[in-house]
Amino acid sequence: MDAHSLLLMAGMVICFGIATFVLAERIGIPSIVLLLLVGVLVGPEVFGLVDPSALGVGLRVLIPLFVAIIVFEGGLVLDINDLRRLSYPLQMLMSVGALVTWGSATLVAHFVAGLSWPLATLFGALMSVTGPTVITPLMRRSNAKERLKVLLQAEGVLVDAVGAILAVVVLDVLLTSGTTISGAFDWAERLLLGSLIGLVGGIGLAYALRFIGSKLNAETTRLSALGGAIAIFIIAEAISHEAGIAAAAVSGIVVGNIDFPHEEEVVLFKGDLTMLAITIIFILLAARLKFADLAALGWWGVLAVVLMIVVVRPLCVFASTLGSTLTWRERAFIAAVCPRGVVAASVATFASISLEEAGFAGGNLLIGLVFMTVIGTVVLQSFTTPLFARLLGVEPMTTLVIGANDLGQLFARQLHSQHHDVVVIDTDQQLIDRVRQHGISTITGDATDLQVLRKAGVERAKAVVALTPSDKLNLLVSQVVRSHFKVVTIVARADNESTSSVLRDLGIMVLNPLQASIDALTQLVQGPSAMSMLLSHQADQSIYEVEVSNPRVVGKPLKQLNLPSNVLIVAIRRAGNLFVPDGQTELQAADQLTLIGTASTIQQADQQLREGASEAMYHA
Repeated sequence: MDAHSLLLMAGMVICFGIATFVLAERIGIPSIVLLLLVGVLVGPEVFGLVDPSALGVGLRVLIPLFVAIIVFEGGLVLDINDLRRLSYPLQMLMSVGALVTWGSATLVAHFVAGLSWPLATLFGALMSVTGPTVITPLMRRSNAKERLKVLLQAEGVLVDAVGAILAVVVLDVLLTSGTTISGAFDWAERLLLGSLIGLVGGIGLAYALRFIGSKLNAETTRLSALGGAIAIFIIAEAISHEAGIAAAAVSGIVVGNIDFPHEEEVVLFKGDLTMLAITIIFILLAARLKFADLAALGWWGVLAVVLMIVVVRPLCVFASTLGSTLTWRERAFIAAVCPRGVVAASVATFASISLEEAGFAGGNLLIGLVFMTVIGTVVLQSFTTPLFARLLGVEPMTTLVIGANDLGQLFARQLHSQHHDVVVIDTDQQLIDRVRQHGISTITGDATDLQVLRKAGVERAKAVVALTPSDKLNLLVSQVVRSHFKVVTIVARADNESTSSVLRDLGIMVLNPLQASIDALTQLVQGPSAMSMLLSHQADQSIYEVEVSNPRVVGKPLKQLNLPSNVLIVAIRRAGNLFVPDGQTELQAADQLTLIGTASTIQQADQQLREGASEAMYHA
């Protein structure tokens, strides 16, 4: 294929990819589903518009770079505090989970799909990864608890490095007839080297961006971030082959947790690049798929995919989460989410090419089973994940914030930072994009529209807070919610006293930012110690409300509770009455306790007070 034909093909891949992504967003399904379909249609098997083999060695150059950008961007949005909070199950999923998946998937591939032991072992290694680019839209659709979202997204980013390096090491052992012991040392060496390079490089890049951002503009900072991410990947690859993906993941996490100027613009820019990279990768890889490879597996291949979903993943999750604070419902939901995505598909493609070049028979069966698993898990779970979230009761009570203006953004980010489920609604797409880059769920639309409110989850909302600059709009939204939905708490911003009066008459709580500031300043003067604690933005000075539902503490006086020492119970609401307790006060079921303490100690107290609970309910 000449240069002009390659140019036309590249342009078609980009145009088809972007159009497919837009269509997927419009109809509300994960984009990977349509990208795979379009890739097959434009490939040699159907219309023949795109032939990835014409790229030759270029395919092996482009795909790893794109994967590095995707993994780096995935790490950017992970909060290190969330990872610490979920360190035990996350570490177990990356270690025990990966080994269980590798072993069980190998057995399925050999005894069910009919792959030889070497190819089955390689397939098992490839299946130890999940799909972070698929999990994010799935979580957006399912609206599961925040900590489940974080755990699944972190697993997707971090286990990609573990699984991808494992698959490459297994491939090297197969092609070079190496030993298992040498392969294990090789895997550990690449993973540790990549992680170390990512850590050092991430710190260096973050502080470089801090300096560049303070001296130059946002555009230069964005380009510097991209160049730095690629440089870290290339350095790791130069030192140890396939260590780059671990370096990309770790450096992304490091950079994402160090503040620097224009950080929001960098995250948005990387998100756009990631979407472009995903569209290109999946169309190119799907275009290589041959129907004969799928047909050769037959119904045994379909059965293998089903077993991957209903046996292998549950084994992985339940073995990894033994002894964790996750409830059985939460563990069951995690077990129901196991999509494979870009890393599995790309590494499998390169593995099949390497096997073919080495004269290793059966590479077509490997790539066929991998793509069958990718397609099966993504298509099926795009529909079942929201259903399982509802059936298992892992959908949290949501706070709807109407208005993505400065006040709405700050309020949503504060709740989100304390691990509460928040959905922000606004008609301004630019404001919505700013909110979304913080990992907060958003809906673009008119909050007075019943369908928009339902889509945002108003029917499971514990509170709706209207914070737009328009008193009229806040009043209208509050009236709509009050009239059509059973929401416990409705709060509306009102700068005008006449609007405030109307809202109070409707039984709606009113927030006047100016008056609230004056009241806070007055209290600060009168009671500086107490008020300064309440006004602080530090995570260890927060107010929470927890409902007592654990029968083991009902009937016990407060002084007998083994609560953390720095958790203070300041009030109890019982049967509509609010009172200040003392050490002799005995708890009753359904008591609403108002606590002050740190996020971690509040969580410990919550687990003692609420049966099966994992996170405190926030009450501001």
